[in-house]
Amino acid sequence: MAQTTRRGPYAKGIAKRQQILKEALAAYADSDSAGPSLRAIAQRAGLSERGLLHYFPARDELFVAILAERDAADRATFDPDGPVDDLAAVTAHTAKTPGLVRLFLEMTAAAPDPGHAAHRFFTRRYRELRDLLTRKFRRSAETRPGAPAPRVDPAFAARILIAASDGLQAQWLLDPDVDLEGDLDRLAQLLQAATAAAAR
Repeated sequence: MAQTTRRGPYAKGIAKRQQILKEALAAYADSDSAGPSLRAIAQRAGLSERGLLHYFPARDELFVAILAERDAADRATFDPDGPVDDLAAVTAHTAKTPGLVRLFLEMTAAAPDPGHAAHRFFTRRYRELRDLLTRKFRRSAETRPGAPAPRVDPAFAARILIAASDGLQAQWLLDPDVDLEGDLDRLAQLLQAATAAAAR
């Protein structure tokens, strides 16, 4: 049976939505920690603010979609089966987009509300990220035994690295002198050594 493809207004709507998300990421990359306005994003996409929100159920749905698009772009920069060190590229990119960091933290704060647009996104995101990092640390423990270190299990190391990343982003927004990239890299190395020690 021949595979059908979506055409007409529906396909155009999907394409326009993707264009909006692409332009939104570009707008955030060009902005400071305040992030771009909806008007600025709309203008980049060739729309009015009202036209922009026509493609998303609500304002917060747009913001969550922007974060999901950022995550998709970040995933393309590292090998899920590679070492923990690969995640440094994601951190380096994060450090160049303070507006997205602020948006991330704002949506994180709203996510505990089951009725909020961010709830399902962050619930799934943290679960998948914990699983990904657990696998990376476990693989590191099996293939790269390190120097003696406190014994911790891979799941603990994954939770701590996620918590440190989120917390350091908040500190970095308040104080740009915080070495976001360097601090997380050093912590990843310490946790990597600790999980390797636990495997011995």
